[in-house]
Amino acid sequence: MKIYNQDIRDIFFENYKKNFFKNNKNYILTNDADVFALKSLKNNKRYIDAGVAEQNLVNIASGLAKNNKLPMIFGFCTFLTFRCYEQLKFNIGSHNQNIKIVGIGPGYSFSYDGPTHHGLQDICLMNLIPEFEVINISDNNLSYVVSKSLNKLKGPIYIRLDKGKQNFNLGVKYDLNKGYEFTKKNKTSKLVIITSGYTNKIANETYDKLNKFDVLNLYKLKYFDKKKLLKDLRKYKNVIIYDESSYLGGISPIINSFILKNKLSLKINYLTSPDKQIFLYSRNRDQLMNKLKIGKDDLRKLILKLL
Repeated sequence: MKIYNQDIRDIFFENYKKNFFKNNKNYILTNDADVFALKSLKNNKRYIDAGVAEQNLVNIASGLAKNNKLPMIFGFCTFLTFRCYEQLKFNIGSHNQNIKIVGIGPGYSFSYDGPTHHGLQDICLMNLIPEFEVINISDNNLSYVVSKSLNKLKGPIYIRLDKGKQNFNLGVKYDLNKGYEFTKKNKTSKLVIITSGYTNKIANETYDKLNKFDVLNLYKLKYFDKKKLLKDLRKYKNVIIYDESSYLGGISPIINSFILKNKLSLKINYLTSPDKQIFLYSRNRDQLMNKLKIGKDDLRKLILKLL
């Protein structure tokens, strides 16, 4: 499949659609969401639109999984996490159900729609459920790798899927067992920027102008290779946690816990969304991030301060 210059969602769901027809145990469920690649399946009996009823949606998926089916739920990440959290925790998590949940619209990818559609805390929510893995897809390449491996990934998994043509990291060799990858690297750097999702793109673009730091893309947020990451982080003196999510709602607590537990001597700097609801409209994603002082210029200023 050609992955350059395609919408990241089309890459993911086109790969899923191929597997859908190969195994009649596959089921698609949604909460009245819509993606272009799956429109042709809407009349299939294994395509279930439960409407704006997320609790029922998760209950149906749980029942299917209990009967050895392979359900995949997709919809806006805010609605698939907050509105049915108890069902996610007990009906899927407690039973360790083999269900994949694909949350579209992470971060400010739907910036014009306000806080109801801003995915800034869903990482924290899903990471708190012990049985769930969380995968944050940043680019077209990773979207292809994850979607091709979907049936091999067992247990409950929450996948964040961005939108648009994310044509970066095309040469990166992603390893889902490792769970992270350096997307930019300077052999002598003592500063690393830890990113996840859309911020990896901004950090990469900033590197192309400064190239005096390393950029790490953490995409598997619970079961990543902790021994290898520990070894990789020992060389640094400073780390910037750069996250579109809020400080408490995203990867910051995950990285903080890892650094403290392993007693790493790192000075931690944060560039994250504020821990509040953002009632700003009529701005695209980058404009909104600039307004919140977490955009490209703000990252550059922080890097220069630490170099």
